[in-house]
Amino acid sequence: MTLSVRPGTDGSAGSAVVVVGASAARPRWHAALVTRKPQIRKPIPVKPQRAQVPPLTPAQQVVVDASRQLPQLTDPLEVEITLSAAAAPSQDDLWAGVIANAAAVPSRRSRALLRAVAALVPGSAAGVEADKLTGVPEPAWAEAITSLELGECWLVDQTEDAAYRTLLCTYGYGDQVHAGVYLIDEQLAGTVKNAFVTRDVTSAKTMLADHGAVESITVAEAHRQLGEAYAKLDGGPGLGIDPDAYLVRLLALRRVELAQRA
Repeated sequence: MTLSVRPGTDGSAGSAVVVVGASAARPRWHAALVTRKPQIRKPIPVKPQRAQVPPLTPAQQVVVDASRQLPQLTDPLEVEITLSAAAAPSQDDLWAGVIANAAAVPSRRSRALLRAVAALVPGSAAGVEADKLTGVPEPAWAEAITSLELGECWLVDQTEDAAYRTLLCTYGYGDQVHAGVYLIDEQLAGTVKNAFVTRDVTSAKTMLADHGAVESITVAEAHRQLGEAYAKLDGGPGLGIDPDAYLVRLLALRRVELAQRA
């Protein structure tokens, strides 16, 4: 290292400048910089992937969309009507895909949909999948919908005069009674042609009496006839079948299955 004086530009004495030669020793801080430990980055946490939601067919999507209102309902009969109507347009297998989709997306709607399917589609896996959805509240009607009871049945048989017969059967959720009315057309090989559900049982009985002599019929026999009539429904919607027969089909078949087990 040498010391020299740089003259000022205005003729003054100038200032001292230190010049470091090539052979000068390296500053001590250089060694410290080289030996410093490298920084260790913290690993980036990996978020768990959501379960892949199975794709839905258009018919299955209709059912899932209709289920949005299920958590807000309180009446189990309204739940049945909602699900039965949503499933009405399709004759394909709906439930495996609907159940898998609901099970993959834990929510109040999913649990309500699974509970409804478990009630209306006996033997499905919906109930088991609903039990797995922990931390999700049950719908208000979850217990009530499992308490459906069969009531009485009546028949007006006009097979000889008008080629049809009409069944009326009552059902209950506790003291809340409703009726199903089913018209079976013999000109369509005994297919159910029209059907509806009503809470006004008295008016339904009056209407039935207007069509002929009302006969009492056992619950088992009435639902045997109903099951056979609905089994023929898939023969084709172009036969003059009223759309209401499809709207309550799932609901009616649940009652057929319940009567078979009684």
